[in-house]
Amino acid sequence: MSRIAARFDRLRSQGRKAFVPYITAGSPNIEFTIELARMLERSGADILELGLPHTDPIADGPTNQRAAQQALEAGMTPQHLLDAVGELRGSGFELPIVLFTYFNPLRSLLARPEGAAALAGIDGILVTDLPPEEAGDHIASCRAAEIDTIFLAAPTSPTERIPRIAEAGRGFLYYVSSKGVTGARDGLPQDLEAQVARLRAATDLPVCVGFGIANHMTAARVCAVADGYVVGSALGKVIEEALAEGSDALLAAERFVGGLDPR
Repeated sequence: MSRIAARFDRLRSQGRKAFVPYITAGSPNIEFTIELARMLERSGADILELGLPHTDPIADGPTNQRAAQQALEAGMTPQHLLDAVGELRGSGFELPIVLFTYFNPLRSLLARPEGAAALAGIDGILVTDLPPEEAGDHIASCRAAEIDTIFLAAPTSPTERIPRIAEAGRGFLYYVSSKGVTGARDGLPQDLEAQVARLRAATDLPVCVGFGIANHMTAARVCAVADGYVVGSALGKVIEEALAEGSDALLAAERFVGGLDPR
């Protein structure tokens, strides 16, 4: 059983839902990323989504784009991310880690001589621009490395396509609650509950909802129907504003996370 599946089994036995924070690796630097990951584990996170900065982040909204650009300008590389994962695991970090990435940087990473072995410590991979219909080789290599493959479903996904998305997935199914890119929003779509029910009818995988969860209220609405909630841009904005003000970004992030939990 994967670390992700084991986490959901434990949450289910406790009657709890998963808190899945997303952070951009290397923003503002890799040392902060490591400390932020440790704080999130202490603060009750269940799965960590770790974003690999990319020059063309087509699924990311302005906050995550700026974080990726900041990381790249600071010299962030895929190897730095892998080294950070190794440091976290070496210090007893137990959260499942999902690599959030795009196909080109992942392909470049896997083309190295050590290939999938370089991803030691990574439990799942979410490739935002790789549909399951084109992901046969990716799925096979992840299965061989015992890494979960996580795919996206959206409001625009045809009902007849959802079983194929689910079949390709392991760990959990990520539901994109809103059309467009990542970003905190004033509210969630009115049909959220119906959309999650549509997914549940097609798969036994846990369903986590992302895009637009920004506060306790939206997290609570998601947790009423899904197995977990993903928070990225809202957390990134708190960190970005704290850094701009010269205040303690780690403390600001910790306070924000403390006010989210609806579980």
